Amino acid sequence: MRIRISNALAVVAATVALALSCLFSAPVVARADGFDMHSVNIFATVLEDGRMLVSESRTFDFDDDVNGVFWTIPLGENQQGHPTSLEQVSVRATENDQQVNYQLVDSANNGDTGVYTVENDGDRVTIKVFSPHESGEQGSFMVSYIINGAVMAWSDTAELYWKFVGDGWTEPSHDVTLTLGFSGEAHDIYGSDGSVESKDWSSDELSDLGVRAWGHGPLDATVQVGDMGEPVACFTVPRVDSGEYAEARLVFPMSWVPDLQASSSARLETILDEEAAWAEEANARREEARRIVAAATVLSVGSAAVLLVAAVGLRLTVFKSSKPMFQDTYYRDVPSDDHPAVISAFMCDGDVGDAAFVATLMKLTDERVIELVCQTRQKRGLFGSKDEDSYSIRLVDRARATDPIDRDALDLYFGPGAQNGEEVRFDGVRANADEDSDAYGERLDGFKASVGAAIEMRGLLRDSSHAFGLTVVVLAVVIGVASLFATIELETSVLALLATCAMAIAAAAVAATARRYTREDVELRARCLALKRWLEDFTRLGEAVPQDLILWNKLLVMAVALGVSDKVLRDLADAVPRDMRQDELGGFYYPVYWWCYPHGSLGSPTRDLSSTYGAISTAALAASANSSSGGFGGGFSGGGGGGVGGGGGGTF
Repeated sequence: MRIRISNALAVVAATVALALSCLFSAPVVARADGFDMHSVNIFATVLEDGRMLVSESRTFDFDDDVNGVFWTIPLGENQQGHPTSLEQVSVRATENDQQVNYQLVDSANNGDTGVYTVENDGDRVTIKVFSPHESGEQGSFMVSYIINGAVMAWSDTAELYWKFVGDGWTEPSHDVTLTLGFSGEAHDIYGSDGSVESKDWSSDELSDLGVRAWGHGPLDATVQVGDMGEPVACFTVPRVDSGEYAEARLVFPMSWVPDLQASSSARLETILDEEAAWAEEANARREEARRIVAAATVLSVGSAAVLLVAAVGLRLTVFKSSKPMFQDTYYRDVPSDDHPAVISAFMCDGDVGDAAFVATLMKLTDERVIELVCQTRQKRGLFGSKDEDSYSIRLVDRARATDPIDRDALDLYFGPGAQNGEEVRFDGVRANADEDSDAYGERLDGFKASVGAAIEMRGLLRDSSHAFGLTVVVLAVVIGVASLFATIELETSVLALLATCAMAIAAAAVAATARRYTREDVELRARCLALKRWLEDFTRLGEAVPQDLILWNKLLVMAVALGVSDKVLRDLADAVPRDMRQDELGGFYYPVYWWCYPHGSLGSPTRDLSSTYGAISTAALAASANSSSGGFGGGFSGGGGGGVGGGGGGTF
């Protein structure tokens, strides 16, 4: 059976909680699995002898318990074949907004703090900083050292070729900046009195001197030369992923490194040729990336637009229910021979609600299977006894209930083993449902299943647009997820993502509300709506009650099934002359009228029974929920890779 329960679509998101490890003793040997580096600042100064003083600051966000962090810096040969080396390594950390110098030791154990070790195995230098942190904490460390071999002097120029972020980091480095400066002649000028003053160079002056800078690595990185007060090149890289590197290359006058011995070989032309080729390749890759981004944007927005147009078009043409043959404003008869609960569920798109249950018990009252009783009993309190009214239903003749819907309704209210003469109060059912929610849940499911089976046997609510709606929803989800992926991975426009999602959601909503019912569905719905309209307008129209009171009694039951208000129901009952519905003692000739009026201090019995059904549904839902557990600046190029340094690091 396929019965549409709701017109709305819901996307359910589930979250998974991660268990945190606890510390039981100190010092603790912790494990390190993950961290994030959201800020990397590197300051490098080229000295007159060609050595370079480096200070690298990294801020770590730890998502696991760690013993510390480490750097690895490869040792090898530069482009002239000279070996590279490190010296004068020092470490500082920021603790409580204070700079703390760490102590160099020969060896340390996990759990130690405030110390660091330097290990040189010939191929690389490993700097281990011992500073235990717990998951969720942050640590900032600065490693300083002097590197030999990064700067080379040739016959026609001096060259810096250095990987300032290596490909050995286990996690991405975010917001990386390298500020590069020089000492000696490049930094200072001498006044007439022999004093030393700082020299401010412009970009044009640096260009005239032959200073050029290039960057190799991520294509969204930039290089800026000069215009910063002194001969400085600034490299800015938004992100360097694990396995990637960022590299700086700079040519400058040999007079800036006077103490560095120059090679007899010329180098400048080779450098310019290499950088020109790499820049051309990088620009081609950028252009290709722009085309891919543009294509992805057009594809995502265009796909969503096409889906929306198609959904609207099909909704208005193919998947549109035909107009009913019945076009009258009012209908003055029962709309069909179907059970009132079936009519109620049919008009609610298959949802078996409280109106279906109340109408069923009213029908059983009219058929004298049960009777509605208003009882007055004394209730004891702190200040004595007082009268209290309550509704109850008495089982009169169970054998008369032959329809499966009627039998399941009796089982739901009284229980499957109830005998004639048994009487159950409304509030008693609510209390029992709370105490035995599983049993009431099974009986509620049985009642709903019987109504659903009757709808299926009648061939009602066979909506042929179900596959259309499901297809559009699946395509909308695919388009939305693909657009989100493109925004994250290709950095397409966020506005394009929002537009795509908005159109995809609109298409899904249009498809979800599509209906194409059978001719029988359309005609029955039209008659039901016209009947409800007539019942609600009956007193205003001033029409007389039909002479057939048996039919009128069925229409009162149908009014509840169609969801009219308590006031309308009471007005419809009042429309019958008193002497035709009530005897001299105040009793009703037809027991269904007991449902139309409030009794004693109580409200409407239909409303009270609706709340009882709601209590059963709530208890059943709770039981169901508890059942499971469980060069001159610009962009970087993609070439290079020949610079010294690099390496990586992580946590331990």
